[in-house]
Order: sequence, then structure tokens, then C-alpha cells
Amino acid sequence: MFILFGSPRSGTTLLKESLNLHPEIIIPFQTTFISAVAHIMGSMSDWSKSRALVAQFITSTDDFASTLAPHISAEEVYSALNSAAPTVAGVLNAIYSKIAENNGKSVAGDKTPDDLLSIRKLEEVGLLGSDIKFLHIVRDVRGIISSLHNVSWSPPGIEEYFPRLWNYTNLHLHRAMASKPNYLLVRYEDLVANPREALTRCTELLGLPFDERMLDHASRAPVLRHDQSHQNLSLPFQPERANSWEKTLSPEIVRHCRDTSGEAMRVFGYL
Repeated sequence: MFILFGSPRSGTTLLKESLNLHPEIIIPFQTTFISAVAHIMGSMSDWSKSRALVAQFITSTDDFASTLAPHISAEEVYSALNSAAPTVAGVLNAIYSKIAENNGKSVAGDKTPDDLLSIRKLEEVGLLGSDIKFLHIVRDVRGIISSLHNVSWSPPGIEEYFPRLWNYTNLHLHRAMASKPNYLLVRYEDLVANPREALTRCTELLGLPFDERMLDHASRAPVLRHDQSHQNLSLPFQPERANSWEKTLSPEIVRHCRDTSGEAMRVFGYL
């Protein structure tokens, strides 16, 4: 099992849907349960009591029908947790192993940008010390802000506080995982500039060979391509978007990004 981490508008969906074109990989639609399960299990040490609650929560989420149910039934979730190790990693391995089995795939993963905001809790419950594999995609925060300005769901004034969140969450995950063999950092800019190399590195982490179909943009995300947030998903990789922020952001916003997230920008090679 693997988790694809990244801030919103970092290319998480682009990377996810490219990986989903691999015949041995399945990543369901974006879920909402991992962070909540971490909080539940972090507050209840008795697995005999929390197991049923965790299973009930997962199968009762508003998006269960659209995200997990096409790949695993509620009954199978309960059954998987009955034999799962009593950890968050154990829960995820049990569920996603069954999802992979049901779809005839070798590997299943999860992609939910919101989970990066709970990185400290995920670390506290031992997820970062588990055998789960982590793909971590980062994008220049200036590019993210420019992209956030183009989606309807982005709140006004997000450029004021988002750079600090981007700095803390991405640095925290990277500092905790950088030296471990089950972690891979992928920069969005490198993905769109050389997708073959970036995707090869991803499949190597997952123990799979590169597959040419991952580069087929015409087959990418047919269900999502009409979503206002994902209008470019069906297009070829666009390296010119990496620095498009230079033409769209004001000097004040650019300076604010540098002042509030300079540490992570340096670590990830943006300064």
C-alpha cells in the first residue's frame, strides 16, 4: 500500500491519474477517512473497542459510496479490519490490499491532499514509521498560489496564510522521511518536464516496472476532466506551467511567499 502526499494544487491528481494508467496500480477517488481514523485510534488504545468504531466510521463517511465502495464493500471493510494489525498502518494495509485484490492489481494507494495537514497526528500514531510507501509531490508555492487563484473553491485571501501551511507540512513530512527507503520526493516541475523519468522513479519505489501507458494523456482521468479544478488533466504534460506564476502573481505576493516559506523553498530547490 502507498500514500500519495502533497499540498492542494501541487499536481497530486495529475500524478495519481498517471499512475492509475499503470495496469498494476489502483488509486480510488479522493477519500476523507485517514486523518480521522488516526485521531480515533490515537485516542483509543484498546483495539478491541476501536475496531468496530473505525469500520463503522469508514463505511459511514459521506463519500464512501463514491470513493471506496466501487472497490470494496462495507462487509469487506469489516472483514479486513477483523484481521488487521491494530495500527493505522494495519488498517490501511488491510483495506487497500483488499482493494488491490478486488481489482486484480498488484498495488493500491490513496491520494488525499487534506491528510498532509494532519501530518503531525499521522506521525504520532506511527504511520511514518510503518512499511507503507510514501510518494510526496511538491510544487513551488508560488505556482500553487497562482493555481489556487484559478479555482472556485479557493477562499479569498488564501495567499496570506497558505505559504506558511505549505512550508510547515511539506517540510515536516520530508524531514521525517527523507532518509527512509519507502519515501520518494517528486517535484511537480520535474514531473511535467520529464514525466518518463519521474514516473519511472515512482514505479520503482512501488516495486513495479515503468509502463508506457502512464504517458497517454488522452486516456487520463476521463471522469475528472470536466471538473473545473482539473481542466488540464486530459492535456499533455505542460512544462510551461511550472513558471507561469511569474506572469500572474504580484511582486507583493511573490515576496510574501519567500518571506513566509523560504526554508522549504530552499530545501526543495525553489530559491
